Amino acid sequence: MQHVPLKVVLGSSSIRAFVAAPKHLKVVGVVRMGQEFGLLAMNEAGTYLRVNGSQNEELDPHAVQRALQIARLSGHQGEDHSQTVPTCAPTVAVRKRRRVIDPLLTAH
Repeated sequence: MQHVPLKVVLGSSSIRAFVAAPKHLKVVGVVRMGQEFGLLAMNEAGTYLRVNGSQNEELDPHAVQRALQIARLSGHQGEDHSQTVPTCAPTVAVRKRRRVIDPLLTAH
C-alpha cells in the first residue's frame, strides 16, 4: 500500500463541517489522508487521532507534526466565520390577487 501524506487545515470554520468530537478530545483541525477526511484531535495522553463519526483512528505523531508545521507555514487555515456578519432583515411583499370576473358567466 502506498503512503498517503497527511494534510491539515487549522481553524474553526473547517471544524464546524464535522460532528463534534467527544468532550475528552481536544480538536486541532481537519485532517485529510487521500480521499478520507476527519477531525484531527488529541486525547489526554497526547496521541493524535482522526475522528470520523464514532470511529477514532490513531495517527503517526511524526506525520501529524510535519503536517501541522506545513499548515502553519503555508497559512493553511480555514476561514474564520466566527464574527457575526450583518444581514438585512427579510423583506416581505404581499400582493393582492386580482380575479377577472367574466360578465357572461355571471349573467343568469
